[in-house]
Amino acid sequence: ELAEAAHRARRIGLGIMGLGDVMYRQGVRYGSPQGEEFAGQVMEYVRFHAMKTSIELAKTRGAFPAIKGSIYDPANLKWTPPQPIEPFATNWNRPRIDWSEIVAGIKKYGIRNAAQTTVAPTGTIATVAGVESYGCEPVFALAYTRHVNDQGKDLALDYVSPMFERALVNATVDEAARKEIFDHVMLTGSCQDVKEVPAEIRNVFVVASDITPQEHVRMQAAMQAFVDNSLSKTINFLATATTDDVAQAYLSAWKLGC
Repeated sequence: ELAEAAHRARRIGLGIMGLGDVMYRQGVRYGSPQGEEFAGQVMEYVRFHAMKTSIELAKTRGAFPAIKGSIYDPANLKWTPPQPIEPFATNWNRPRIDWSEIVAGIKKYGIRNAAQTTVAPTGTIATVAGVESYGCEPVFALAYTRHVNDQGKDLALDYVSPMFERALVNATVDEAARKEIFDHVMLTGSCQDVKEVPAEIRNVFVVASDITPQEHVRMQAAMQAFVDNSLSKTINFLATATTDDVAQAYLSAWKLGC
């Protein structure tokens, strides 16, 4: 019965990982209005091409069996193209997309999958792939100590973000200064309180604990607008956070439709 129900809708969940890495490379602060727009444009691109491919599959394999009476029913199409939470204003040189192609494709062929996108945590596979940020999350820490079980013995391995180190090198921060910076960052994972780090680097290289709960929520909303399954997102709070702080974050999420 479960298999039959699954095949009637043929839901899939294509997603992303390493968003924080891309934002470091592009010089965009995670949690900023610019970061919201960047994340939204990434997810819109993924959603568009997931739907485009699903329509291509429907041409040869047919639409999902439960399409009649659904929002994707070509005879009475109720689905409308997703919209960003705020109008896009920045040109990131993303390839052009045209949602009218998707509307026309569904009306003509239907669509193979009742849902196409999700954002999973990707913790293990991101680590294996060498990605610093999991799923749609920001980087958790720029430097930390990882403990590994080495044949029954605890092996402590110090880790420093390669992108953070590269940014310091490009900013002509010498090796001795970098070593001192890494020692400071190792204590908290963040570079925000390290005055030796150039301001432009501090602005971009934020980690999960540097981002306010409201910024986390708005980043989730910006992506959720283009995700039709669930989205895995951690909202980080300070240790001093109150229940009122948590309630405000929930209220923000509710208002944004998360």
